[in-house]
Amino acid sequence: MNRFTGIPSRWNGRAEQPPRPAAEEPGASAPTIALPRTPRAAVGSIVAALVALSLAACASPDRGGASAPPACAPAATAPPAAADAAVDASSGRLQWRGGPTAILERDGLRLLTDPVLGPRGPSVFVLPKHPSTGVENAPIARYTDPPAEPIGHLDVILLSHNHADHFDAVAKETLPKDVTFVLPPDAVAAARAAGFTKLTPLDWDQETVLPTRAGRLRILAVPANHTHDAALDATLGKGNGYVLRWEGAAPYSIYWTGDSVFTEPMRAVAARFAPIDLWLPHLGAVGVDGARGLRTMDAEEAVAAAALLRARHVIPIHHTTFAHYREPVTAFTQRAASKNLPAQIHVPTDGAWMPLPR
Repeated sequence: MNRFTGIPSRWNGRAEQPPRPAAEEPGASAPTIALPRTPRAAVGSIVAALVALSLAACASPDRGGASAPPACAPAATAPPAAADAAVDASSGRLQWRGGPTAILERDGLRLLTDPVLGPRGPSVFVLPKHPSTGVENAPIARYTDPPAEPIGHLDVILLSHNHADHFDAVAKETLPKDVTFVLPPDAVAAARAAGFTKLTPLDWDQETVLPTRAGRLRILAVPANHTHDAALDATLGKGNGYVLRWEGAAPYSIYWTGDSVFTEPMRAVAARFAPIDLWLPHLGAVGVDGARGLRTMDAEEAVAAAALLRARHVIPIHHTTFAHYREPVTAFTQRAASKNLPAQIHVPTDGAWMPLPR
């Protein structure tokens, strides 16, 4: 029985198998923090609480293959008690599983984003070129294990793009192959080679519609520009963000950015869909200290985007977990507080279920 999915495993120990997890346990994490819509006078106390809960924001360098997170970033904890899993599924809930990977449940559908399922270790995948150092064939450490709770039943897998830090070998091996798989056209060949059979490729501005318990879910692909450098963006490949819109008696919208910097296409998404109920940005400021700049948003870009989207709630993901992330999530929460961002920010705890905020 595979511990990642709760289904029988076909893992056969080929060369692509990731390293075994390190022996030590990950450290404790900071609690979920919500930044309410408060006047300026209250913001100072929120910032003080944030500072007390975590160290000051800092760029997180690679730690030579270390299997513990940088001191300035929150680490993972064990999954919460069973009571947390009893949240009313009709209102929806989310579980962050580290990096870009999350489970979304709402109105009878269960979706998994960018599956990266391998255990922690000093070299869980290899990037063709490190976004900060430029080193070729760079091994990347994972600081925290995925949650012990199996992924279980899935209705949809959503893929933003086919890079090793968003669709890893364990996911290709262990996820069920007959799940509806929504992905960019550039990722179809890799998914098909891994055995997935129900592929729904979406180019930018294409959508698919799925029935739900009480209505339907529209999944719209939107541009996700990996970098501000047009030539590098083309080299890295065409990726997707997704706008998810539940239609019915209780409509709800989520914008998951995928690996995108803040660009004119993202402004167009805001013009079309704002206000967004929930924004799921990829943070981490990947590449901020490299020769060719950002590969995902930093705190400054993310706060500006959240304001333009008029996001009611923000759950930041794509931080803390991997060594190529350069900025801790506290950089975002602190900048949001300093700019009086109206959105409520909910920093997820790795492995914990949380209700989809309204």
